[in-house]
Amino acid sequence: MENRNRPNSRFKVPKIDSKATNRVRRGFRKNRRNLDYLKQNSEILNENEEIKGLRLTLPIKTVSEANSSEPWFRRYGRHKEQQRVVGLALNPLKGYVRLPCKIMLTRFAPDELDTFDNLPMSFKYIVDGICAILTGEMRAGKADSDKRISIACDQVKSKEYGIRIEITF
Repeated sequence: MENRNRPNSRFKVPKIDSKATNRVRRGFRKNRRNLDYLKQNSEILNENEEIKGLRLTLPIKTVSEANSSEPWFRRYGRHKEQQRVVGLALNPLKGYVRLPCKIMLTRFAPDELDTFDNLPMSFKYIVDGICAILTGEMRAGKADSDKRISIACDQVKSKEYGIRIEITF
């Protein structure tokens, strides 16, 4: 004989009242350390009453985009945030910049990246933001291909995260 008291489908199983159980779902919490960032600073480099360049120090943490395994929306948010911070710092000073120019990007972080692959990749969206402001070309991928702009990267070990942008002309 069939037991008529039990459900005949797994979807018709009575629901357990969550308040009656002791099971509590808790999300996994990462143990995050406090990050120290460089202070934001900008200066105009003068030589004999003539402007020779700009130096900006920004509190941006850069990571290698080649080795990134995080979700697309986190990467996208970081890229937009990097471009926004660079734009806010560089827009008031863009009138001082003359093309052709050389851009030197320095990364400050406790750990070093591979110089050949990962270091230039960590500056990818920062370079896009800088070149878009300097050339006025806002189409994606077009501004950083300008022949009048040369770009170099370096990194320094530091306890604080940040970047330095030096534009000389």
